[in-house]
Amino acid sequence: MLLPEERTWHLTLYGSRWVNADLLEIPERTLTGRLTAEDAYFVGASLSRVVVPSFSIPLPGTDLAFQGNRVELEGQVLRHFGNQSHWEGTLALMFRTGQIPLFGGLSVNLAFGEGLSLSSERPRLEGGDGVEPARLLNYLAFEAEFSHSSLPGVYFVPRIHHRSGVFGLFAEKGSGSNFIGAGIRVDLR
Repeated sequence: MLLPEERTWHLTLYGSRWVNADLLEIPERTLTGRLTAEDAYFVGASLSRVVVPSFSIPLPGTDLAFQGNRVELEGQVLRHFGNQSHWEGTLALMFRTGQIPLFGGLSVNLAFGEGLSLSSERPRLEGGDGVEPARLLNYLAFEAEFSHSSLPGVYFVPRIHHRSGVFGLFAEKGSGSNFIGAGIRVDLR
């Protein structure tokens, strides 16, 4: 059962840019200043619904638990532009942690999403070196959702948007893309 203060729906508007790095290279290249980008972007929106409300994950052997975790179903519609021009839709299950207090009324939660991504045409930049781009790929999302007590129900959301062939499961090895961006999210309750 959802508590009255828990959201059930939220809407996010995003903007992102293509980065020239494999998923696991992004943190290191970001920290060393070696992360480069292409002239390829997307803007879009997502709508999410909480499907598993607040639950706890106990820490084995203790009386402690991670509180306030949720599972959400998220759908996105994105418009790509720049060096590639097409539409993309994603559908993913998102696992979200409970709120982590920071300082001065600021808090954050972290989320990981797994699902599918379908583009309206073969994305031009996702191929190369003899690899044919695929329209349907696996989709992963990694985000942090920052909030401040002075703006309840409004969030700043940096996010990594990853499409891949999962080492040949969905498409040839070398298929895929990574985008880094941010969005503004509002609770719809």
